[in-house]
Amino acid sequence: MSSQAVPIRDMVRAFHDGNAIESSRLQRSMKLAPLSEGRSNDLPALLHRFGNQNFSFGTLSFRELREIFRSIKPGPNDLFCDAGAGYGHAVFYGASVADCRFRAVEILPQRCNAMRKTAKRLGLDVEIVQGDALAQSYADVSYLFVNSPFFPDAAKRFADGLKARTRPLTVIAIHNIVDAFRDDPDFVETEVGADLPNYCFGVFNWNKRGTRRRV
Repeated sequence: MSSQAVPIRDMVRAFHDGNAIESSRLQRSMKLAPLSEGRSNDLPALLHRFGNQNFSFGTLSFRELREIFRSIKPGPNDLFCDAGAGYGHAVFYGASVADCRFRAVEILPQRCNAMRKTAKRLGLDVEIVQGDALAQSYADVSYLFVNSPFFPDAAKRFADGLKARTRPLTVIAIHNIVDAFRDDPDFVETEVGADLPNYCFGVFNWNKRGTRRRV
């Protein structure tokens, strides 16, 4: 662990607890993403093969991530997975403030390499999987975070694919994938009190036995 890792994590926790720390300061300290993302040499081939996926990079603000992690409160036996993780903003913020396991799934190699460097620099134990988020198994996942990784046709297939699991699941859906879960009667939307707009945020529970899981 680098000598700066603990102070940076302490800063994130202080922000999470409500201390007056600017998000821009956290961004500069954590260095999660490059100032500008260059075009990947892999992108044309990926677009040809996975044309139903959204490869553009976008993330939530630290204020929004704080709202989410204050709402869901994952525990030591839980696994939080970000499907289409980008540079890992959600998992690295979460790993700094929550006592659970974290996994990031990302298809672009350069983003995975950047996340591995970030995990080492911050001293955070985050599993990083390079691969197609649509093709992964989420059987062991407790909390699944999805921030617009697919276009609408693939989003519906993704939601349908989750129904094969037997364990309860909480899905945190962001932006254009929210409708795929909101329109699916097998996922129960749960009010968690997060200060985020309803049109681009929703938390949904899946339980094969038909009983509702509390968040």
